[in-house]
Amino acid sequence: MSDTYLTKEGLAKLRTEHASLLQQKRQLTEEVSKAAAMGDLRENSEYHAARERLQHVAKRLAELDAKLAHVRIIDELEVKSGEARVGTQVTLQDEQTKERFTYLLVGPDEADPQNGRLSMSSPLGKSLLGKKPGDSFTLTLPKAVVPYRVVDVKRAS
Repeated sequence: MSDTYLTKEGLAKLRTEHASLLQQKRQLTEEVSKAAAMGDLRENSEYHAARERLQHVAKRLAELDAKLAHVRIIDELEVKSGEARVGTQVTLQDEQTKERFTYLLVGPDEADPQNGRLSMSSPLGKSLLGKKPGDSFTLTLPKAVVPYRVVDVKRAS
């Protein structure tokens, strides 16, 4: 499995979700046991519903376990100065509209472009990796081709 890049805040959220799911798993396991004790399982809707919820929780727990086993904290990474990498804040300018955007490059789990967090796995994020201030590039999207220029790159604070 590849590394999971998270901020300290993102790691705390994942751990909180993990703890909550463990608690849900214990409760659902009890529900399944109680429903199974009611008799004929073929017509026991409570049993089947509890089993289904338990399977969903177990699947998500497995996903979180895999991610948590390979976490790299963005805030602690050594980042090459002046180069767009995960953990850097990048300001770019749309060369057509002259509009400027500032994004923190993060891992996919914390992506939230409306709030300035851009996944390094997104098309724009991939295009930004390795860029330096002054670099220009073109992002080809399904319905548009957008020319950008990197205005600034700095370590996220």
